[in-house]
Amino acid sequence: MKASDNIWIKTVVLIIVFILIFYYASFQINHYGLKTAFTNVYRSLNKTRLLEMFISAAFTPMANRTSTIMNNSINFTFTTMMRPINFNTSTTILQSSITTTTTGTTTSRLSTISTTTTTGRPTTLDPAFLLVERPPLPSSTKNKTIRGSLAVFIFHTHHHVLADLQLYLIQKLTTDLVAINLFTDGKASEDMHKVAKTHRAEVFSFLPEQHSPKAGPSEKNAEVVNWAVSTRAKRYLSNGTAILLLDGDVFPLSPFDSQTLLNSRDLMCRKHPVLFSRFCWIGFICLGPQLFSTIDEFDVSPTSRQGIGFDSGGKTIDYLLKYENISFSWMKETILLNTDKDLFWGAINEDIRWIGSHFDRCDKCGPEVFFSPFDSSNAVFYHMISATSEWRFGHQSSRRKSIYEAVMGSPYGPNKKLVTSDIMASVKKIQKMETIPFSGNLSCAKVCKGK
Repeated sequence: MKASDNIWIKTVVLIIVFILIFYYASFQINHYGLKTAFTNVYRSLNKTRLLEMFISAAFTPMANRTSTIMNNSINFTFTTMMRPINFNTSTTILQSSITTTTTGTTTSRLSTISTTTTTGRPTTLDPAFLLVERPPLPSSTKNKTIRGSLAVFIFHTHHHVLADLQLYLIQKLTTDLVAINLFTDGKASEDMHKVAKTHRAEVFSFLPEQHSPKAGPSEKNAEVVNWAVSTRAKRYLSNGTAILLLDGDVFPLSPFDSQTLLNSRDLMCRKHPVLFSRFCWIGFICLGPQLFSTIDEFDVSPTSRQGIGFDSGGKTIDYLLKYENISFSWMKETILLNTDKDLFWGAINEDIRWIGSHFDRCDKCGPEVFFSPFDSSNAVFYHMISATSEWRFGHQSSRRKSIYEAVMGSPYGPNKKLVTSDIMASVKKIQKMETIPFSGNLSCAKVCKGK
């Protein structure tokens, strides 16, 4: 029996070491094939949780016992585990010795692992890279009393034409809309106030002196969103209303409400586009009313973990790792590489052309489209990319005006006949497109391979 346990331990250690080596190499070597291969392996593990289940199966038979691998001086000490091992842990591989202590618990969704190290320079696998989507508890899916009401928080600087388009589409396509709060970074202009009044939105301005003295662009974005959530979120969550946080250049293309977005989850967001990130991108986050009791700790600030910087939204990792009972999922995502007159009546074609001519093809090869991962939902959102900022491209007023006119001239526009079946035809086309990792293989790197 002891020999069998040793085999299990050696197998697990070898798998972890293999993953670490492959993981390290994929970042150190700028090689498309290597990155693609590892992405496929990593995506498969993420979707199936095979590695998590394998380690659980290996470690569970050894509960209440201590097994030692003498040759490598690695000691594993276990107490009773009531549930499978969670990957919310830091597992440290040392050159000379490793001592890992695992403690079981029955109060959280999954057990936790605490790691202690001895001597040597460690290479640590951060739990942030192993965070997986969490389905809702059975009791949540059976709850029929959850409302579909939604409040939308949108974030802008001073581009009122873009705000006008976004507010118009939110009002037109959101079902059971309770309120729209428009937050500006800086004092809202008179034009912004007029647009907000037209679409019955409340305006809140985060003044320049409220920013931290040395805050950069990412920190400033996060400060505005954190301020919005801390001052306005509870009034909606307490009434059973969900909140959708939207960047100023993200807008809906199909009807939606909180139920179609969340699908009984507590949180839904677009995963930050960094390849191996597992945190929410600041520009698209839906917060369910179940988060009322913990919303004071929700934070979208940039952060640093083990010497690696995480952009705006980075601290959502800490929030999701701390509260293991919070269920969440990522939106699916695709990239529009070509124009299509039959896709949402060609309303976004001109913007697709603009991005193709202004962005480096291997940087942003097309506008991004986020859509629901659930079969029961047809929610689709369009991301113009950098349309609210001037740091990439100045003088985008013609771009914003162009997409505004295209949308208003399409069946989306006022006094036009919007046929739901026509929208659904475009939605189905989006749902059949290739998706980016982790759900698929599409990436700008793949598009640009060999260029």
